[in-house]
Amino acid sequence: MAFVPLSFDEGKVLELQCTASTTFTKHALVKYSSGYLTNAADGDDEVEYVALEAKVTGASNGELLKVLPIDETILFEALCSATPVQATHVGNAYDLDDDKTVKVGTATDKLFHIHKISNAGSLLVIGNFNKPGIA
Repeated sequence: MAFVPLSFDEGKVLELQCTASTTFTKHALVKYSSGYLTNAADGDDEVEYVALEAKVTGASNGELLKVLPIDETILFEALCSATPVQATHVGNAYDLDDDKTVKVGTATDKLFHIHKISNAGSLLVIGNFNKPGIA
């Protein structure tokens, strides 16, 4: 599932160069590292883009990946690492578990702000990213 954009303005999609020998998943978070896009990870204190396509890159850096730049206005449906609880998690911001998941148990970097639970009993929430994280 990862981070599915629910609203964004037309014209924001970019094609940027990515690292070699890397698997990118559609709707996963990506960031720059050494001048090329790579997958985001647990412990990142800021994320820059959401991949809009799945791709396995070849042996050389520089293949293009379609991405959506993240800003505070875009709402995302996101997958959580555990079942979110209305009274505990809604209204708070949490860290990344990996490039596809919000870690609802950790609020150090406070990257993703949860606005509401998508479906009761599911791992899905709706929210936005804080730019930069508000640790």
